[in-house]
Amino acid sequence: MAMRSKPSNDAGNPVKKAPSEQPASIHEESSELQEPQVLHRKLQNRHMQMIGFGGAIGAGLFVGSGSALNAGGPAAVLIAYSIVGVMVLITTLALAEMAVLFPVNGAFYAYVVRFVDPGLQVVQLHIPIPSLTLSTSGFAVGWEYALGWLVTLPFELVAATITIEFWRNDLNMAIWVTVFLFILAGIQCFGVRGYVEFFLSLIKIAACVGFIILGIIINCGGVGSQGYLGAKYWHDPGPFRNSFNGFCFVFTVAAFAFGGTEMVGLAAAESSNPRKSIPKASKQVFWRVCIFFIVNLFILGLILRSDDDRLLGASGANTKASPFVLAIQDAGIKVLPSVFNGVITVSVINVANTSIFGTTRTLQAMAHHVGAQFGA
Repeated sequence: MAMRSKPSNDAGNPVKKAPSEQPASIHEESSELQEPQVLHRKLQNRHMQMIGFGGAIGAGLFVGSGSALNAGGPAAVLIAYSIVGVMVLITTLALAEMAVLFPVNGAFYAYVVRFVDPGLQVVQLHIPIPSLTLSTSGFAVGWEYALGWLVTLPFELVAATITIEFWRNDLNMAIWVTVFLFILAGIQCFGVRGYVEFFLSLIKIAACVGFIILGIIINCGGVGSQGYLGAKYWHDPGPFRNSFNGFCFVFTVAAFAFGGTEMVGLAAAESSNPRKSIPKASKQVFWRVCIFFIVNLFILGLILRSDDDRLLGASGANTKASPFVLAIQDAGIKVLPSVFNGVITVSVINVANTSIFGTTRTLQAMAHHVGAQFGA
């Protein structure tokens, strides 16, 4: 980008800015970063908090935790998810500080371009466009993140169709993929993502809180013929399984389960009041980690055996092997397995919607930084 020449007087000496012309604070600098404004700031405080609450609650928790429980045992699940949760908490709070100060589109991609690349300009990628130089660090981060969410979209669409097989498997999967694509296209075209995210997150939060209450009732013997369970399954088959290998496997599942937490920072550019809503939404990560992950997984380890053979298929969106669904079925409750399967379906569709949001916003930010010719 061509550099602007400094203003000078008749003698050729540079003209110094008057004190009133100097930026009063770094907040004025952050406002300059937002220009030109290209995104509508319509997300309210409640939308941002629900994005913070429900951004990472999905199939990784409702289904993937089953394979983690089977591989590492209930104690390994609690330890691994807690460690990864603390790492995510620290990262999210750091991202929130940047998002409050610089609520620009592209979030961490824009931050890498602005704050990291100036110290790492050893090698640069020169594109044959006039006045255009894109550093390799920002280029790699932007495309890696955009493509990561882009390839997640078809996976989540297929996963959503798998959840439908819980009720009926006589229909072709392409039918449901088409239906879900039209639903997602409608959400993007009508610009109601914030409201959709709000209601879908409410459903997931209600499901998590409801399972905690139900799990306590099941554990105390209030439902089903299992009687009082207590910590029975922590003694037999035990708190750990498959030694250190099983413990390490749980970390990979936990890392996948917490994906999407960074959406709070990515949505900062569309928040009506980022300085107020971003800190509140980011602090919700602590409660999400404690309540919706740790407490749910602890209850799950109390009411479901970790050596259950049905957990071997707990991957992707195979809701028939979801530990939450299996625990409800073992309690002899007839209707709730279908209800919880519907919650998982909603969660998977929500992740697909998040995939579109993450991809489009990152690509838009990259195009804004390097010019309209970037995609040519």
